Amino acid sequence: ILGPYSAIMDNGPAKAAGTAVSVQAAGDKVGDMFEISTIRREDWDFVKDKSGEFVSVLQCNNAASSRTPRGHQFPAAFMMTVAGLDKHMVSSDQPLKYSHLDVAGSSGNLPDPTTGAAVNAIVKYFLG
Repeated sequence: ILGPYSAIMDNGPAKAAGTAVSVQAAGDKVGDMFEISTIRREDWDFVKDKSGEFVSVLQCNNAASSRTPRGHQFPAAFMMTVAGLDKHMVSSDQPLKYSHLDVAGSSGNLPDPTTGAAVNAIVKYFLG
């Protein structure tokens, strides 16, 4: 969906701090482009086990992420849920910033080599 590019998705506290926008700007400075995506209500709904029989959270479905609606967003909801970050959103007593990186584009297209997409942008973001 994003080709060779990476995506970043902020939770509420990270969005309030402007993390994704800052990472995107850092990437722009070094030619390592980032797309900003939004985690939506349906992504949280996607990771809920509707059967209630086996687990409380689903990690994936049977389709490739490229064939799954919002296939690169629901993993962010999964990670936030299993890490307990869903209890630390903007309105909580202890909001914690979390930005989910989708770096699948850096894996390349086998047998072509991997690209390392996202590394330069992240280094620029943290080290300036």
